[in-house]
Amino acid sequence: MTTYVTLIKFTSSGPESITDFGTAWQAAAQSINALGIKTVGAYGLLGPYDMMIIYEAPDQKSAAKLPLTLAFLEQGMKTETWTTIPLDEFVKLPQQLLCEWPPRPPRS
Repeated sequence: MTTYVTLIKFTSSGPESITDFGTAWQAAAQSINALGIKTVGAYGLLGPYDMMIIYEAPDQKSAAKLPLTLAFLEQGMKTETWTTIPLDEFVKLPQQLLCEWPPRPPRS
C-alpha cells in the first residue's frame, strides 16, 4: 500500500469549532477505514495548514476517497493530497537516473 498525506485548511465557512470537526472526524474515520483506507495518523498543525491526515491506500482511486469524504463531511475546508515515497527508497532514486551528477561541462 502507498502512503498519502492530505493537508487540510479551514476556510472562513469552516467548522464552527475545532471540537465540532473533531467529533465529525471520528465518525468519518470509521467510514474511511471501511473504504479500504488505513488511517496512520491525524494531526493538528501550526502553520499554513490546520490539519494533516496520513493514511495508506491500495491505489490512487482509493486514496482520493479520503479527501472526497472530508469534502462531503465539511464544506468549509480545502484539501491538498500528496503521495509519498519512503525515504530509504527515495534516496536510491538518483542511482537509477540515466544522467550523471554533477553534470559534465559541454565538450568544445
